[in-house]
Amino acid sequence: MRARISAGERILDMHRELLKKNEVISETLDELQRVYDSLDHDLMEAKKLQQSLVRRRQKTFPTAELSLLLRSSGHVGGDLVGFYPSGQNHLGLFAIDVSGHGISSALMTARLAGYLSASAPDQNVALERLGDGTYRSLPPAKVIEVLNDLVLDEMETEHYFTLLLADINLANGEMVWAQAGHPFPAVQRVDGSVEQKGTGGFPVGLLPNVTFEQYEIQLNKGDRVLILSDGVTECPNSDGGMFGEDGLEELMKDLADTKGAAFFDALIWNLTCFAESDDFPDDISGILFEFNG
Repeated sequence: MRARISAGERILDMHRELLKKNEVISETLDELQRVYDSLDHDLMEAKKLQQSLVRRRQKTFPTAELSLLLRSSGHVGGDLVGFYPSGQNHLGLFAIDVSGHGISSALMTARLAGYLSASAPDQNVALERLGDGTYRSLPPAKVIEVLNDLVLDEMETEHYFTLLLADINLANGEMVWAQAGHPFPAVQRVDGSVEQKGTGGFPVGLLPNVTFEQYEIQLNKGDRVLILSDGVTECPNSDGGMFGEDGLEELMKDLADTKGAAFFDALIWNLTCFAESDDFPDDISGILFEFNG
């Protein structure tokens, strides 16, 4: 009888101890859930803030149409696209892809957005103030060199980024651009043919005293320029293959008559079909500039 009573006491003690541990586990899980909810809320707010950096997704000019795409693979990402007035009848375009993903990459894109600001031209490193108070575009290749020095001298970060910076004359269709590790711009002529020009260049923020090449091209009435991050061409399918530059060229030919935001909708749909998922592993961003002459 004593042995049974002792065994019963041990069982009751173990039960009470188990109940206490379950209470601790339950409290810990509740605390973790509160932390997760707080982080999720903060990330959602961060996503709204990052998306607000692209204030306008479409813009109509007397001679052109401009459309922008920004889609992060997570809550926030390292891609950014934008535009700014760069003088009389001139338009500046930029596409940025910061290395890595997540909050640190997003913070860097936010800082870079200030260097290429449309609302504060006096802070835009791509613009030069003239004697009459107006601004004009600086050579894109020289601007990227300035940004490279700024990142290395002023930012304590392990991140680097690719960049395509362009200036377009809205009156005659002349386009000047420079690349820093970013994918080539794809120029689609009015007959549907696609041209991709450039050497890629070196990313910004890796090495000092790097120079960048500058290119020029003439856009005619009906031509358009597509600037995309590598999240499109490097989008994988279930077999490990990538969408690639050839896939992009074929897509542009198939969508030659699809304009503006509808083009980006079709692009995402085609990538979803190719990857068999809309959960892409990398951020996707793009600029579509359509010149109407």
